[in-house]
Amino acid sequence: MAVVLTDIQIAFAAGALFADAGAPVIEAARQRSEASLLKVYSRYMLRALVYAGVFLGPVATISLLAYPAWETQYISGIFDWPNMFEHPVNGGYYGVFLMIVFAAGWFGNWLGFKWVLAGKRKQLRILYLVIVAITFAIVWARYPAPVRVGTYAAYARDPYALPYYTQDKTFFYCFIVLLLIAGLPLLIGFIQIRMSVKKLKAGSTEPLDSSPVPGAHA
Repeated sequence: MAVVLTDIQIAFAAGALFADAGAPVIEAARQRSEASLLKVYSRYMLRALVYAGVFLGPVATISLLAYPAWETQYISGIFDWPNMFEHPVNGGYYGVFLMIVFAAGWFGNWLGFKWVLAGKRKQLRILYLVIVAITFAIVWARYPAPVRVGTYAAYARDPYALPYYTQDKTFFYCFIVLLLIAGLPLLIGFIQIRMSVKKLKAGSTEPLDSSPVPGAHA
């Protein structure tokens, strides 16, 4: 489970990671034919979009609905339910947020392919790793926001009066489950891509990146 401050960047990084991890497959596909390259691009893009739209986006929405103040790291109360009823336009932020997460996944994979084909794999890796590092540095710079759970108003009054996230058992268990839902597909996707690279290097005659996309039918 990630917070609003991280979800967009994670979607971008995931898309870029898939292209980076499968760079040898991408290069081999380009050498074969334009059609082969397009097939690999389509599969990798589908993988990035499925992750952003089926796993990361819904996890973020569930978290926002259950713990809006923690999800926004107590920066704003626009996602609090009273504000939804008093100012209906605030409900639109959910949709806008999810669209940006989806777009970030697409852009990360598109840019990843472009840079891999341009011989900029190293720069691509530096870019998405730096973005992730800066993102989490910003989150932890807001301490104690990442480790305290409560309402936006309560945090504004005294953040240190709020309980730690481990003290709220419901939150903690949900955090673990949602973290697995968001994290496992990313890990599985990465492993599948690296396996396709291994098969390529081993001289396999199987189609490039024939592994299934988590959450979607090939």
